[in-house]
Amino acid sequence: MLNIQIINDPLKATHVIIGDNKIKRTAKFMTVLNVTSNILKPEWLEDCYKRKSLLSCSHYLLLNDSKAEELYSFSMKQTLIEGRERRLHGGLLAGWKILVCDDVAGNKAPKEEYLRLMIAAAGGDWLDGTDIPVPINKDPSHVIVITSDPVLQTQIEDEKASIAAENGAGFFTITWLFDCMMHQQLFGLRRGIGRT
Repeated sequence: MLNIQIINDPLKATHVIIGDNKIKRTAKFMTVLNVTSNILKPEWLEDCYKRKSLLSCSHYLLLNDSKAEELYSFSMKQTLIEGRERRLHGGLLAGWKILVCDDVAGNKAPKEEYLRLMIAAAGGDWLDGTDIPVPINKDPSHVIVITSDPVLQTQIEDEKASIAAENGAGFFTITWLFDCMMHQQLFGLRRGIGRT
């Protein structure tokens, strides 16, 4: 018996159907890249319905949107492989605390609620300004500060963001975060930055 549930909570997704077979770098898409490698063409759903059983996803993976791959400079096949590996270890941002500066959400970036969802899906912890400075026993070297792109001077000068960046991995732009999500790889980071 075929039992498929359609849900709107990307954190609970096991399979994602891309209706028009076109990859768009949306908050929802970047979120689901962190929770499943089953990013599928609609034919999978149609064929499952016709055969009244769940079919293997391997022949239905959305791997042929060359325009999107060129636009975002990534390989969907490699992203799905990397994502699977990241999830084995808690997610792309597992162990990282993320401080998103003021004026990032909604400024050429998703609203805060969607940014929070993306970070949670990737296994990261959202930091509020009240969480800064991160106590030493909570390993402050695992803090990433996200700025807008281009970076605003007020973000660099923000006292709490500066403290977090000094004691953590530093400042990175929202575009950097999107690129990391699309590749399922953290670029330019190493654990232990900021430790003495």
